[in-house]
Amino acid sequence: QSIYRFRGASSANMVKFSEDYDEPVIDNLEINYRSSEQIVDSFVATAPRMGASHGMLPLSLYANNGPGPTATEIRRFEKPDDEIEGIAARIEDLKGSGITYRDQAVLCRTNKRLNEIAAGLEARGIPVLHLGSLFEREEIRDLLALLNLAIDPFGDAMVRVGALPRYALTLQDVYQIAKTIRDDQISTLESLAVLQADVVLSVAGRTGLAQLVEDLTDLKNTSTAWEFLASYLLDKTNHARDIATSMTISGQMKGVAIWQFLNFLRDEVPIKDGLPIERTLARIRQMVLLAEERDLRQVPDAALHMNAVRLMTVHGSKGLEFEAVHIPGLTVASFPSSNRGQRCPPPDGMVEGSEILSAKEFAKRAHATEEECLFFVAISRAQKYLNLYLPKKQPNGNNRSESQFLSWLPRHLVNQIDNPDQLSGPSITDDPNMINISWSDTWRMTESRLTAYERCPRRFFYTHVMGLGSARKMTAFSKTHDCIYDLMRWLKVERLSGAPSLTAAESEFDMIWQQRGPVGHAYATAYRQLASRFIRNLLAAGDGREFLEAKRLPVELSSGTVFVEPSEISRQQDGTVSVRRVRTGYCRSDEYSRLEYALYKLAAEAEFGADVLVEALHLTDNVSEPIPTTDRVISNRATSSVKMLDRIVAGQFPPDTDPISCPRCPHFFICAATPGGPLNQS
Repeated sequence: QSIYRFRGASSANMVKFSEDYDEPVIDNLEINYRSSEQIVDSFVATAPRMGASHGMLPLSLYANNGPGPTATEIRRFEKPDDEIEGIAARIEDLKGSGITYRDQAVLCRTNKRLNEIAAGLEARGIPVLHLGSLFEREEIRDLLALLNLAIDPFGDAMVRVGALPRYALTLQDVYQIAKTIRDDQISTLESLAVLQADVVLSVAGRTGLAQLVEDLTDLKNTSTAWEFLASYLLDKTNHARDIATSMTISGQMKGVAIWQFLNFLRDEVPIKDGLPIERTLARIRQMVLLAEERDLRQVPDAALHMNAVRLMTVHGSKGLEFEAVHIPGLTVASFPSSNRGQRCPPPDGMVEGSEILSAKEFAKRAHATEEECLFFVAISRAQKYLNLYLPKKQPNGNNRSESQFLSWLPRHLVNQIDNPDQLSGPSITDDPNMINISWSDTWRMTESRLTAYERCPRRFFYTHVMGLGSARKMTAFSKTHDCIYDLMRWLKVERLSGAPSLTAAESEFDMIWQQRGPVGHAYATAYRQLASRFIRNLLAAGDGREFLEAKRLPVELSSGTVFVEPSEISRQQDGTVSVRRVRTGYCRSDEYSRLEYALYKLAAEAEFGADVLVEALHLTDNVSEPIPTTDRVISNRATSSVKMLDRIVAGQFPPDTDPISCPRCPHFFICAATPGGPLNQS
């Protein structure tokens, strides 16, 4: 049960059984009715190596089925794409031996790799039974984008809705529509009909927009999500009929996913604020962020009859069995997965059994134990054929070490196969994110934009190229910090003629607070007190300085110019010029390794010389200090900046998916669709 550590399960419950109950009767389950002798011997050999086995009875199993047709196979390939082709070849080979598609399963450690393998198998004509994360499936994202279009006043969802084959708007069409909606501040649903006359569109775009207007006529943003989509799918379009009559496994799986999604929409949403559709979308973000949508990833029983290869995570395979099991990604970077730490660790000593360890150390050990148990679960799902796969190299060509788990398998129980057969097919690695952009003469690359690209190129494209994402979800916390940044902009001007008093700064901030602050929030007083502390720290950090114009500072790189927008530029009493970055938060442990500080350093020295002082001010913990960067860090960051600029010019904007940041992204429901054609910003 240790694979359910995220739900609080622990093997310690079994170890303590004899302590919790007086004179327990203990017996062994010694006969395995599932797997062949070779497979049973393989996973029995791994049991003593597992942390969860400590204090437990030794695992002793007899294979009732006797010897199987082959030993466990470890199949090594050069690259991740080769691994997919190798899995496809082995699936077809086993099918030729009488093992049907439905009797085979691919078990992955992560959903991301599972999605890549599913696409690779389908591209080679192998049907797959795979839902994955329901809200991240393409056909579900299309429906989520329609819901988002209904309640978003900025029309951001047109990027995905417009890309649907039914409408086929170009990227330029969508850019013009979204820009007009944003500039005119008009409601999307109410304005689409007006836009047909006001926006310059392509011929196909005008036809597509007219079709969209017709489809959305009489649909209301005050409806529930279920009512809105049911009417769209059944009454307004032929979408539901087309899906229902599909003869392909992939088409039928789309129908299963939509059926699952519509059933989910029938449930009451616990969130109470906002329109019904808005509440549903907020709930979905919350579920994905907290991994509460796991049950929706399960293929319904009614679909299990399909003759298709089952694809699932190892977590989802618990309790299931298949004649042939394929487990990819047996490298140190994939299985076991990397320990990401805990965002909210318990206090030291709170968890029983962790007394001698810190919460961080205990969490690290618990993660390792869970990964070991997941490997045990994965290899024990197979009845006759167990195939383990790994690529020798990373996508960038660097070598990748094997998973430690492979060394747990006794050599005499394993067949080692290097570069086995592969099933070639259409490439799934061709970059679908190449976009031809004609940049506006007024568009500038700044340090904040370049750091945004570093975090996620696709989000950068939506936000800073297309201009989307204006409808940011505001909290009392974020409103308070935004008010402080407004005050900092006021200070930039006021300090040029002298040092404003605390009274003057508080008075100006009060006006900002009344306009933009969380004045009606239950804890508005506490947030206002926090803001006052920020203001005092901000003014105190400027004592004795002569402030100069905080103008943009260029960083000239071989691929282009990046402009740094400093928070402050000042001259200290000894004449030293200071360029300072001011943030409202804490100084993080990895703060000064980040790209923006290297760019600050390069820009400041280019403008004021090597004697310039480059500083950072963090208002929450009131830390003001010089930026401690080395020449090596600066050089590495400059090199990475050049590479990113090259990719931006080339139109490369791939999504960088992350289970924590993606659900919080304003573009979560539209990523990563892009209409076809070039984009002209002018």
